[in-house]
Amino acid sequence: MSAGTRARAAVAFARGEPLRIEEITVRDPGPGEARVRVAACGICASDLHVWRTGEGIGFPAVLGHEASGIVEAVGAGVTEVAEGQAVVLTWIPRCGACRACRAGRAHLCAAMRTNADDGSLMFGGVALGRYMNVSGLSERVVVQARAAIPVPAGLSLRSVCLVGCGVTTGFGAAVLTGAARWGESVAVFGCGAVGLAAVQGARTVGAARIIAVDPNRARRELAGRLGATHLVAPEDGDAVAAIHALTDGGVDLAIEAAGSAAVVRQAFDALASGGRAVAVGLTSYAEEVSIPVIALLLDKTLRGSLHGSADPARDFPKLFALAARGALRLEEMAGPDVPLAQVNDAFAALGAGRAVRPRILFDAAS
Repeated sequence: MSAGTRARAAVAFARGEPLRIEEITVRDPGPGEARVRVAACGICASDLHVWRTGEGIGFPAVLGHEASGIVEAVGAGVTEVAEGQAVVLTWIPRCGACRACRAGRAHLCAAMRTNADDGSLMFGGVALGRYMNVSGLSERVVVQARAAIPVPAGLSLRSVCLVGCGVTTGFGAAVLTGAARWGESVAVFGCGAVGLAAVQGARTVGAARIIAVDPNRARRELAGRLGATHLVAPEDGDAVAAIHALTDGGVDLAIEAAGSAAVVRQAFDALASGGRAVAVGLTSYAEEVSIPVIALLLDKTLRGSLHGSADPARDFPKLFALAARGALRLEEMAGPDVPLAQVNDAFAALGAGRAVRPRILFDAAS
């Protein structure tokens, strides 16, 4: 094995314990791989969930799966990216060989792992877990070259890092999984980064009514600035009843982006006959939701959405293009921005609802 290079990383050693900034070893890229110097990494609710619960991750590990950066080195046979290229990393492996990839459903790639310990990040002789094969809370990472999607010139790496997870997940849940259409009514439950991206997706395709539901007033108001036509505060009463009143019987599409089984049921109950509900938020692995069969007979559907049903190679460039012309507003969804040394403050801000999408900025950020 090559000596590799050194990097600082925020290492999670145990469930719920503060992350520690440590110097780790990042190996050189092998065939088909690229080493990326990370510019920015958003802190996602999924990072917060696995850090708090340990579900889907083994410790010690480096979290963070919403990252952008600059390609620093490439291994043999790499043609997808070149040294010096700006990229956004994707946690979808896109192996191209599994059943899902062959069927054009790359978001369900069988090679996906929440906790790969591939030996590319080492600390004290121990291989660190790689959350979603990205581990963006490290100054440098090694990824499959096909998991690095080139970013057009002129876009800020600090902004487009959000495309790596939250923006694609929410926008895709509305446009791809949920198939929102012109003139329809859409309700979005939960206005974190994923929900706000869903609002923008619904706005982009021309939804007539976009109803944002969130107990956090600041997030509701931000949803209004990003395209929601109506804002519903759950503390003011029955949110489902309010949605039915606003839409004369329910919405065409409801998106759950709160990470709660109870909210999944609310989203389903908010539907009109023939409506579609999409569950997006990460809940505890043990949570369940029950649906009355009679409602299914009214042609209502409930389905899940992983990464917005997106294929990163196909869909990241489309989102970059929307961002470049201002049709997708990224900066309003992000912040606060902090250095790696303040990563625990970023997790605390997200957990307390004081931030929509904290970002860790590294030296490569622009």
